Amino acid sequence: MHCTQADIDSYNALSAFVQQQDMIMGNDGFESKACPESSRVSSMTELYRGGYEYGISQADALLSSSSSCPQGPGEIETISHTDEALSVTLKRFTSTINQFGALSQTLGNKIEGLNSRFDDMERRLDSMENRMDSMKQSMDSMKHSMDNLSQETESLEAKFKSVNEYLLEVIRREQRVMKEFSDLASRYQEQEI
Repeated sequence: MHCTQADIDSYNALSAFVQQQDMIMGNDGFESKACPESSRVSSMTELYRGGYEYGISQADALLSSSSSCPQGPGEIETISHTDEALSVTLKRFTSTINQFGALSQTLGNKIEGLNSRFDDMERRLDSMENRMDSMKQSMDSMKHSMDNLSQETESLEAKFKSVNEYLLEVIRREQRVMKEFSDLASRYQEQEI
C-alpha cells in the first residue's frame, strides 16, 4: 500500500495532536513518524479519539492512518487474513446472489410455463364452452323442430278425423240412397203385379 503526501500530512497532523494529548495527560509522548510501530496501540487509540474530536469519524481516522503507512509484519499478516476472509465471504455472497438469480430465473420460467398452461386450459375451456353452446343451440333447434312436427302431426290427425267423418257421412248417404232405390224398386214391382 503506497503513501501519498496528503496521507503523510494527515498522519503527521494527527500524530502531533496525539503527542500534545500525551503531554497534557503526562504520558511519555508520541514521536511522529511516517510509520508508527505496531506496539503503540494505546497511542493509536488516542489518535482515533483525537480524530473524532477534530470532526473526523473513527472509521475515517482508521482508514487514514492505515492507508498512510505500511504496517508491521504481524499487521500485514492479519490484514492479509482479513482480506482473504473478506474475499471468501464476498465470493460466497456473490455465489449466493448468482444462485438466487438462477433460482429466480428458473422460478420465473416455471411460472411462465404454468401461465402458458393455464392460458391453454382457458382456451380449451372456452372452446368446450363454445361447443356446449353450439350443442345447446342444436338441441334447441331440434326441440323447435320436434314441436313443429308435433303441431303438424296434430294438424294431420285433425285432418284425418275430418276426412274420416266425411267418408262416414258419404257412406250413410249412400246407404240411404240405396234404401230409397230398393223401396222404389219394390213399389214398382208391386204395381206391375
